[in-house]
Amino acid sequence: MNDLRLEIRHGIPALHALAEDWRTLYRATHAVPFLSWEWAVTWQKWFGTSKEPYLLCVYAGQELVGLLALVRESQQRLRRFAFLGSGFGGADYLDVLTLPGAETQVAELLREHLMAANNFDLLELDDLAADSIAATHFGTTQMHGFACPATVRYQCPQIQLQPDWNAVLKRSRRADNFKRRLRQVSARAGFAHHVVTDVADAVPAFERFLRLHDARWVNAGGSEMTGHDRLTGFHRELVVRLAEAGLLRFDELWVEGECRASIYGLEHGRRYYFYNSGYDQAWRSASVGLVLLGLSIKSAVERGIEVYDFLRGTEEYKFDWADTTRATVMLRLAPKHPRAALLLAYERTRETLQQGVRDSLPDWVLLPVQRARRAWKRAQAFKAA
Repeated sequence: MNDLRLEIRHGIPALHALAEDWRTLYRATHAVPFLSWEWAVTWQKWFGTSKEPYLLCVYAGQELVGLLALVRESQQRLRRFAFLGSGFGGADYLDVLTLPGAETQVAELLREHLMAANNFDLLELDDLAADSIAATHFGTTQMHGFACPATVRYQCPQIQLQPDWNAVLKRSRRADNFKRRLRQVSARAGFAHHVVTDVADAVPAFERFLRLHDARWVNAGGSEMTGHDRLTGFHRELVVRLAEAGLLRFDELWVEGECRASIYGLEHGRRYYFYNSGYDQAWRSASVGLVLLGLSIKSAVERGIEVYDFLRGTEEYKFDWADTTRATVMLRLAPKHPRAALLLAYERTRETLQQGVRDSLPDWVLLPVQRARRAWKRAQAFKAA
């Protein structure tokens, strides 16, 4: 692909003006839904009010073939750039969005611009897949004159699905338990596996999910996903936009006239993303969460999904099914000048101290402290957002 050009657009109007080109590019890719325009514009509205969208757009003629969507902000007189859509909401696998086949050329053009622009003190690319375009092309060996430390962030369990559901189930550690629990629950009145993808049903399905999800976390300091009014407002708007774009899927288990378990999922191409879940605590002994998860995976096999991705988190129930993992990293790019060096040194020291505290305390002390600290940090972050 020849004659690529870079255009920089910034501000809220630019984000909205780019909607159609962004959607067209996204539909041509296999990218995660967190790179969709729908995610970005909703995130900006709810969490980015103190940040300015800064969009690096790569064109071939009039066609948008690459996009690095950032936000720009000042922190204590430091010029900081970060991914648009990172942080609140829990996005994984953020990256440069590129037309298939143009990845290298787009990344090289963006890399050259970042090296020459000298308009930031810190470019923090968090929640990157370790094998992503940005991680590959913006690494230490590629960015001369920049410090580029990378930090491992999360492990994301995945199932590489086979076309045969029985083979997938047999490979699971919960096969016998799933089949037994399914027989028991399916014998009850009103048993049904419902799927919600339509715009009109998106918000009611989210409200059912929210009720079940929050009940699980009420005694544990609140959910990181929904434990604030702005988070729930974000998701109420997001599910409608995702449904309009064909990216939303709720799996629900109904028994005796009520929704007893719900999985909030995202889907694009041949990949399904298990975003979060909730189940009726009164039905815990019936393993309704396990039953719904098995039915969700079975349905994914039947509609031709190739990868069932649990996203971040190493909870045991994920590894009952998963057969591989994908890592995410944070990449920090900073010009080699004293101000940026001090910032990076501060961040590394803070992370080292936090890890030391986590490693030294027993879980019965650490977990309540972590819950309280997360709740406090969440409240403070929303004040500043």
